[in-house]
Amino acid sequence: MGKIKSQRKAIPKSVRFEVFKRDSFKCQYCGACAPDVLLQIDHIEPVSKGGDNNITNLVTSCANCNSGKSNKTLDDKSALAKQRAQIEELQEKQEQRKMLMAWKKGLRELKEDTLNDLCSYWNELAPGFTVSDNGKCNLSKWLKKFSIEEIIYAMDIAAEQYLIFKKNGTTTTESWEKAFLKIPGICRVERESKEDPDIKELYYIRGIVRNTCRYYFDNSEALELLKIARSWDIPMSKLRDIAYNATSWTRFQNQINKAIDDKQQEDKRQV
Repeated sequence: MGKIKSQRKAIPKSVRFEVFKRDSFKCQYCGACAPDVLLQIDHIEPVSKGGDNNITNLVTSCANCNSGKSNKTLDDKSALAKQRAQIEELQEKQEQRKMLMAWKKGLRELKEDTLNDLCSYWNELAPGFTVSDNGKCNLSKWLKKFSIEEIIYAMDIAAEQYLIFKKNGTTTTESWEKAFLKIPGICRVERESKEDPDIKELYYIRGIVRNTCRYYFDNSEALELLKIARSWDIPMSKLRDIAYNATSWTRFQNQINKAIDDKQQEDKRQV
């Protein structure tokens, strides 16, 4: 009894679109993207070996990569056949461009929905004002660096720590603006604190130094000095004492360097 050959079924347009969208309209073999190349749907497990049209068995491939998998050549190379193939290719490219535009439109709509949701969330936390177009631009930039979850968490922290409410339940203009602009900084600190548990406390100590220094202050260098001090296991309590007594930038530098030198000498004595 002969073997029953697997029947190749046409892949529905909706399924093809989902596969293209999942693979970002990019050939998974060579990385070529639409509309630069003609994309096709390839079976991971060939139909001849029992593969089906389930989306998990389908992958995006460019025409060159897909045809390169087979050693078969076309029997009919007549001019008519070539013209027909070209017409079909043009139609397919047109369909793929439409799919690509629909996908990009969906991404834009998703981004816009996300921005609107974040604005609504912040407006509820900070009543009295609404996020302006400029504020939306800021949120859009932050979304490129941080996740939605990170931004929402930062909004909660910013609202709790920086918002000042008037008797009528609305926020003051100054506190609203200050809290809103603190959001990306909080996102950054929270992310850094996962790698360095000390970072939150070091930022806090740096804030103390900034307030106690009367004239010049260097934000980045101050944090770097505090990090170096912590790398020598100088206690946080010692760093806080230095910060509270740092009446000038020079005094702060000298006290930090002295604490590091003292720790180095102590370590040498213990060797």
